[in-house]
Amino acid sequence: MGKTSVAQIRTSSGYPVATFRQLLDEVAFVTINNRNFEMFFRGQREDHKDRLKKTKIYPSIFRPLPGKKAVTRSLLEKRHYELHALINGARADQGLIEKYSNDPFISFDEFHIAQFQHYGIVETPFIDITQSLRVAASFALRNSQEGYLYVFGLPYPNGSISHFIDQQIVLVKLQNVSPVDAYRPRYQEGYLVGKFPITASKEAGDNLARRMIAKFKLENSNGKFWDPDFTQIKDEILFPENDQHEIFLENLKRNTLPEFSAKR
Repeated sequence: MGKTSVAQIRTSSGYPVATFRQLLDEVAFVTINNRNFEMFFRGQREDHKDRLKKTKIYPSIFRPLPGKKAVTRSLLEKRHYELHALINGARADQGLIEKYSNDPFISFDEFHIAQFQHYGIVETPFIDITQSLRVAASFALRNSQEGYLYVFGLPYPNGSISHFIDQQIVLVKLQNVSPVDAYRPRYQEGYLVGKFPITASKEAGDNLARRMIAKFKLENSNGKFWDPDFTQIKDEILFPENDQHEIFLENLKRNTLPEFSAKR
């Protein structure tokens, strides 16, 4: 837990944590020693690594299909086509136009990409993160006795959609750009992060692991990670039913990409 490099953190097996209360203390230590950054979290069941044994966290649009080692150019082109077709479909949707008549967000690609990624509509160049340690830990231990929780040091947000040109990052606070009937972003305290400007090719800057300042391995084999005061967030909270915005986005996908939706 002393001073170390991002490369060392990525190659490590993760600092072991046995309880949520311990996790709170460890993250407090990391936060105090990295005051120049805002802390964001992500929980995963598995720690995916590259050929150099370093943790890698790429957006869904750059991830290969199951059983494949790399994403092909044709698949990447197909995914970008679907993404931009859906963005254009959203911009032309009268219901969405009326819903955001007083907001400038609808003109930004980042607004639409954030919505599509968070609800899993199509593959995008953004990655889901959160400022809730409990949400991230719940995802890490979802249907599993162990998992990984990552801490990222990012610039302090300066708006609902924050662009950091020098650091080539865009950060979206999803709660600020989502309608009232979008439950999931609020329950998950969701943010989306990606490389800026967005490009059609996979680059080193797309790997969020380059921003990792801590990696924790959560252990719950004895069932004592959570306690009565700090309980795991249930799936019905993380993924609430009858989320009207999710229904809207699914209908938008079916109407805009009927062939693609049928294959899914």
